[in-house]
Amino acid sequence: MSPSYSALSPVSAAIYTALNVAALTDLLVAPDGRNGGVSDVIPQGTPYPMVLFEVSDAAQVGGFGTKPGSGQLPEMDVRVHVFSQQTNLSEAQGILAKAIELLTDPPPAVTGYSSWAIFHDSTIDLGDQVIANITVHEIVATFRLYVEQTGA
Repeated sequence: MSPSYSALSPVSAAIYTALNVAALTDLLVAPDGRNGGVSDVIPQGTPYPMVLFEVSDAAQVGGFGTKPGSGQLPEMDVRVHVFSQQTNLSEAQGILAKAIELLTDPPPAVTGYSSWAIFHDSTIDLGDQVIANITVHEIVATFRLYVEQTGA
């Protein structure tokens, strides 16, 4: 049996790599010309729009079992948040649609794992939020990503 390691770090790196491309970052330009970018934290002074992603172990580990490969098949939860200062939702919706496209076709390549599938489960409009005294609109997409540990 293969040793058990957490897939959090390699999955996080894969999500960042999949999202940090011109097709998405070109949509993240603030009115002042600065780019909000893609991150797993919201840095001080970040311009909006910006994309924040989160990766966590799912409550149900090993959702499909271990077939057809010999490695573990962990289920990872992925959340992608889009923050925008636009009063209408079209900017945030367009950014999130591109992020969903980039993550699902094909699934992200995860170092040390083979990506099996990623499922977009839901999109949630959280409305207006205040971050560092700036009012932004937040939309969140939730995903389940299955990866199989490779190697012995």
